[in-house]
Amino acid sequence: MEGKINAHDGEESKDVADVVSEVLVQKTKKNSFLANVGMKSSSACKDNIESRCELKAELEMEKQTSSDLRVLVKTQQVQIEAQQVQMDDMMKKFQKSKIARARQEDEFKKKQAEIDALIKGLMSMIPASLPPR
Repeated sequence: MEGKINAHDGEESKDVADVVSEVLVQKTKKNSFLANVGMKSSSACKDNIESRCELKAELEMEKQTSSDLRVLVKTQQVQIEAQQVQMDDMMKKFQKSKIARARQEDEFKKKQAEIDALIKGLMSMIPASLPPR
């Protein structure tokens, strides 16, 4: 074990827990010694690595989902802006037609007033009492 802990020809020295874990895995079927003394075993490290890999995969999936949602939101914003432009155009047309209708009503009122004045003028020309025939 001491040989595995100490560095060999350019190799880095291994962690004591890793070396003990390796020896216990080789010598025993069930390695609970490290857990009992409060040290992590290499299987715990493997579990930790698997957990990290799972978390990284989950994170990547969430990043992709987030990216997809951002694209969707951006697309919807563009559609909303286009609809807003259409709505603004429709409102401008409505206002123009409303103004045109108001002008027409004014013109009709003026013409009606002129016609009423003409009728009054013509009625005043007719004598009030005509002998019946």
